[in-house]
Parts: sequence; structure tokens; C-alpha cells
Amino acid sequence: MVAEVLKPNVQELQQDVIDLLEQISLLMNRASTALSSDSAGKKYAEFEQQVRQEVEKVKNLELRMAIVAPMKAGKSTITNAIIGQEILPSRNAAMTTLPTEIIFDAELTEPVLYLSAEVLAVFQETLLLLQNRINEMGIEQAQEKLAQYPHLQHMPKLIQEVGLKSIPEKSEGRKDIILTLTSLNDIVRLCSILEPQADPLQSVMDAPKIYTPFWRSSQGNQQSENLGKLVIVDTPGPNEAGENLRLRGVVEEQLTKSSIVLIVLDFTQLKTEAAEKVKKDVDKVIKLRGKDNLYVLINKVDQRQDCDMSPEQVQQFVAAQFGIGESGDTARVFEISARRAFNSANFLMELQQNPGITIAEMKTAKVLAPDVFGMDWEDELEETTVEKLQGKAEKLWKKSGFDPFLNGAITALIEKAAPRCMESAIKLASGRLLELNNDVQLRSSAINKDEAKLRQEVGALEKDLHSIEECRNQLQEVDIIKASLYQELNEILEKIQQKAQDNLSEYFTAKEAQITAQEYQRADIVQKGGMLTQNFFKWVSKQFSYVQVNTENSNIIEFTSFKEAEYFAEQAIASAKVNVIEPLLESVRKQAKIKIEQARQKITKSLDTKTQPIIERARQRLNENFNVNLSLPTPSLDNETVGTVKVSISQKTKMVDQGYETKEVEYRVFWHWCWLVKKKETIRVKRPDKKEEYYIVSLQEIVNQSNNLIEDTITNIKQEINNYLDEDFKQRVDSFFAQLDSYLNNYRNTLIQAQKDQKIQAEAKEQLVTELNSLKNEASKQIQKAQGYWEYTVELMRIKG
Repeated sequence: MVAEVLKPNVQELQQDVIDLLEQISLLMNRASTALSSDSAGKKYAEFEQQVRQEVEKVKNLELRMAIVAPMKAGKSTITNAIIGQEILPSRNAAMTTLPTEIIFDAELTEPVLYLSAEVLAVFQETLLLLQNRINEMGIEQAQEKLAQYPHLQHMPKLIQEVGLKSIPEKSEGRKDIILTLTSLNDIVRLCSILEPQADPLQSVMDAPKIYTPFWRSSQGNQQSENLGKLVIVDTPGPNEAGENLRLRGVVEEQLTKSSIVLIVLDFTQLKTEAAEKVKKDVDKVIKLRGKDNLYVLINKVDQRQDCDMSPEQVQQFVAAQFGIGESGDTARVFEISARRAFNSANFLMELQQNPGITIAEMKTAKVLAPDVFGMDWEDELEETTVEKLQGKAEKLWKKSGFDPFLNGAITALIEKAAPRCMESAIKLASGRLLELNNDVQLRSSAINKDEAKLRQEVGALEKDLHSIEECRNQLQEVDIIKASLYQELNEILEKIQQKAQDNLSEYFTAKEAQITAQEYQRADIVQKGGMLTQNFFKWVSKQFSYVQVNTENSNIIEFTSFKEAEYFAEQAIASAKVNVIEPLLESVRKQAKIKIEQARQKITKSLDTKTQPIIERARQRLNENFNVNLSLPTPSLDNETVGTVKVSISQKTKMVDQGYETKEVEYRVFWHWCWLVKKKETIRVKRPDKKEEYYIVSLQEIVNQSNNLIEDTITNIKQEINNYLDEDFKQRVDSFFAQLDSYLNNYRNTLIQAQKDQKIQAEAKEQLVTELNSLKNEASKQIQKAQGYWEYTVELMRIKG
């Protein structure tokens, strides 16, 4: 049946599912109209609206595509080229720290950026913290810390003057959008330098959203229609983090939500010294998202020379280096020129938005002309027409390689996103069909039953409802499972806490600790968290040329100024958080989710065991099939942030040996000219010791303060888990029983309605039974069809991964 009805590809199946859902919606409309005189009519009208909403979801699939890249591989240019104008900011220094969603909307005339209440609250809190920090240290010291970041030099003064008013909820037009996004990204980087223990990225799970029009290629409308369903997620590249930027969590969140991930590689860097670095970056993305959903864009192929790799060799190189595009799967690797694509798209977008504009009036013509006219572009530009330049821009767009890339990416997106969306829609519609079918089947049968029999059935259902309530009151297994789970999680937390304390001590004291890659790969998740990829003292030598380790006590580090000591202490704590504490806390979160999932399954099994006899009893009597599934979401532990601490800095004085100096002295002696002539002699004289102030930081105190951080964070996680177990489990279990009540009450109400139906006139009763039987037959037919679609869609999901 499935093979005969369904189309062979995802796009055609999508249309089939839309047709099915629309038929189900019409059936619900028919049911609500036929039964409008009683309460069932209102229920089926609500079902109709729910199914119509699913139709819209399947029609307008959210095609979510994330783009990541090593720094300066052309990621922003690619995104801007798809949009048709420059919206995402870019500069020579690493730019993106905050994932940004770009949502295409054909109805708009200019782009609009929206920041959610969550994003605004996090950044306002961060700005307040930065204001206090800058006031505390002073503008000069703040700018001194930013000496290596000239693009951030203006920020301290700006934050002092403007503060919380500097972040708008809504930004309209490309200039304001670029300004807002640049400010947000700069605030994150500024925070990582001036207040490294604070991290807004750990608190932001939402992303800024840009709604933008897109330019329509004259090559066809299909791509334009699909672009209207596209969501691009611009994410920080694997190497765009500063020393203290924790991008992993926020990147993982966005990559996981995306159907496919595009990674951009620079063609000119594929076979250089940077190749190994690029491979590490790609491996980071594969570790976060997996290889099956990863597609590769090779940018800057317009710079290819005769001696460079051919497209076939590039394909082989990507397959060998990254394992992507193997076995002739060329649809996973695209060669493009982002510069050509952006220059042509930007020109065509301006032309599209300004009909009748002249070349002299166009801002994009001079940028496009060198690409299409070559060395004589200035002369050619004066002589050409808008129509000719438009034709050149269309040809340049074709040469950019963006058409095959966009069509291929969107096809892949549809193949991955559509089955998931269709499965969800069919599942909801099937549930509503089953309820309609059961209702009308029971009601049509009950109309002709003996009235005493109906009263008996209503009474039996009321007894079932009472049994459900007793079962709920007597259920103790949930408390037992909850107590056992809490004990297991507590043991995990205590083990991790001790492991973190041991690792911190090792991190700050073991000068020669080395770990091989093989050892790291063999380790389990807890062991990996404890393995140090870099030794603290090596990190110190790279970051602080003025650090002096006390020769008598290697746990004491001396500084000549308070400012240097304070900066060192801040960076040391931040380093410990990134390299020791947070990897271990990540292992806590993963283990906790596994244990909680196991507990959920135990509770589900327990509830099923207790309630199954009641459900079976009702099923046998009514010949109905209840399908009640317990759904308990796992708690969200990813937002738990590590706190901040201050390390005390001690001021000391010491006497510094100033060494010796030479001095010429004169004196008389008898044997030198009988005291008549003074004798001259050069002698060494010790200089007086100099009293000097210095500042010390104790590594042991850093360890102690870091341990306090761990204890506080573990305590918070314990409290969060405890709240979940006490509140969410109870809430979801209550929801389970409420759903059972709803099903049993529904059948009781159907029987009560059948009692009322018996009292209507014979002709009306006959007409009602005829309509009910017709609805039952149509619902049964649609249920079979929906089941076939659902099975086929589930199989597609399995194949597509």
C-alpha cells in the first residue's frame, strides 16, 4: 500500500502529507458541523485548528543551516552573499562570539534585528558588571589591558558614558544591525579580558534574530521559494575564542538544533602549514555535531592557479583529511567564491530594491565592475548600461558556484528536516483521528443500546476513574525511585568534586605533567576531564613575561606591581575554570542526564504496571484502544554557571642587594714618598641595600578559591536536581494521570450524550446514526492511510539519520 501511494522522494512525499492533513482537517470540520448541537462539535472544531497548524508547519519547513569556519575563511561574506547585502559585521580580528540567526522573510523591505528579553537581560547584567569593573580599575588601566586589541580601546569609555542604554531591543536597517551585533560581540570579548570569570555566553541559550528580505535570482523561482523557508545560523568558529571565551556550550546548542552544518575552508590554505590547524578545527565541529550532517564549502576558488589542486583533487583531499564526501559523494563538497557571489548579489539586491536607478547612483556598481570588466573596468563602467551590468552580475553569480551550493544545501535540508516535521504532524493528526473514530463508533453503537445498559457502562467508567485516583494516591514507587536517584547523583557529584580538587592541585603544582594523545583517547569521560592538555606553568610563561616564581617556595609568585599581580590572579582562576573545573562539570551533567533517563524509564514502567489493569478493563468493555504515553523531559543542567572569586594579593617589602661599586680613595703612607704625596687607590664598596615593595600571589590560595568555586557549583547542581525531582517528576506524573482521566471521562461523556440521543425523534436519530457511521468509515480509511505515511516517514528518518 505504501509503495503504491507514496512518492519516491522527500519533496513529493511532503506534498502527499500536506494533502492527507488537509483531508483530515476537512473531516474534522465535517464532524464539528454535524455535531454542532452538542459539546462534541466544539471539540472537533479545536481538532480542525490543530491539524491546520500542522499543515502550515509541513508547508513552511524551517530549514535550519549552521555555518562555521576557521577565522577569516569567508564565513560572513558567504552569509551576506545569500542575503544579498552586508548585514553581518566583519573585521580582521575574530568577530563572531555570539551565534546569530538569519531568517528570510519575503514580505520585508529592510532587515530587522530582534533581541529577546533573555538576551537583553544577560547583556545588561554584563554591562553593569563591566561598568563596576572599569570604575574600579580606572579607564587608563582598562585601556592598558586592551593594548593588544585596538578595536576594543574605545569600549571602556563608551560603557561608562552610555551603559545600559546602549543595547536596543530592535534594530532596523543594515547599519544599525551591524552596530548592535558588533557591540554585543565586543562586550563578550571585553568581558573575557577585563572580567574573565564572568561569561555572558554561559547564560545565553537564545540567539539574536535577523529577519531579512532576500534577492531573487532570475534563474528561477524555486530557489526563492525555498530560501523563504531558510534559517541560517552564524556561529563562532572553532578557533575564534579568546583565552577565556567558553564557546563550546553555546556553539553545541546551535549546531545540535540545525539540520545540517556547513564548514567553510579556505582553498588557499588547504595545503599549507595551516592545513593541520584547519583539520583540528573541523574535528572540533565533527565532535560537536557528527560527520553525517556536515557539508564542506571550499571558498576562494577564484584564486586557483594552474599548479593548484583540481576540483577532483580537492574532493579527494577533503575525503582523505576529514572523511567527508567519500565514495564519490560529491554532493557533500561545494567549491565557491564568496567574494564573487557577494559582489553580484549585492548589486542585484540594490537593483531589485531601486527600479529605475542609474549606474551613477548605484553604490554597488564600482565594487562589481572590477570583477566583470577586469583592468579596464573604469572605462567600461562609464560606457555600459544597467541592463548589461545586470547581465554581467548574473553571469558572475553563476561563476561563483553559489547556485549548486544553495540548491544542494536546501535539498539536503529538506531531506533531513521534512521527515521529522512530517512524522510529528502525522502523529498528532492520527491521534485526533483515533479519538474521532472511537467517539463516533461508541456513540453510534450506544444509541441503540438498552438505556439500563448505558447507565451500567457509565457507572463502570466512573468506577474506573475512582480506581485511577486510588492508584495515584497509593503510588509509592515514584518516591522510592526518586530517593535512589538522588543518592546515585549525590555519589557522582562527590566523586567529581574530589577529582576536581585533586586535578586543581596537580594543575598548579606539577611542572612537568605530560599526557599523551593515546592516553587521552583511551580515557573515559571523567578521566578526560582530569587530563590537562596544557600545563599551568607553560601557560604562565606564554602569558606573563614578568612573572617570577619564588625560589624558596614555588607556590608563591612575585610581581613588581599590584596591577600585574591582580591581572595574573584573575587569569589564573579563569584558566583553572576552563581547563579543569568546567570539563569535570560537563561530565557531571552528562552522567546526571543518563541516570535521570534511567529513572524516567523506571517510573514509566511502574505507572504502566499499576494502571494497565484499569485500562484493560475499560478496553474490554468498550472495545477501545487507549494509547497513553508518559513523557518526562530531562532537566536542563547546561545553564549552570561557575561563579566568581577574588584572590587576595599581599604587599610585602624586602631588602634588595644593590651590589658593589668602585671608588677612588687617597691617603698618605710613609713608604709612599714619605707622606709627602697622597697615594691613590681604587676599591670596591658595597652599596646600601634598597628597600623595595613587591606583591605576591599564592597558588595554594588560587587552588583553595577554585575548590570553593567547585563546592558552590556542585551545591547549586544538587539543588537544581533536587528541585527537579521534587517538582517536575510530580508534575509529569500528575499529567499522566490527568491524561488517563481525560480519556475515561471522554468515553463517559460520549455515553451520556448517547443517552440524550436516544430521546430525539426517530427520523433525526436515524439521520444522526447515518452521519456517525459515515464519519466512522471515513476516519477508519484516513487512519490506515496515515499509518502508511507514518511508517514510511519513520523509515526515511532512519535512512537520513
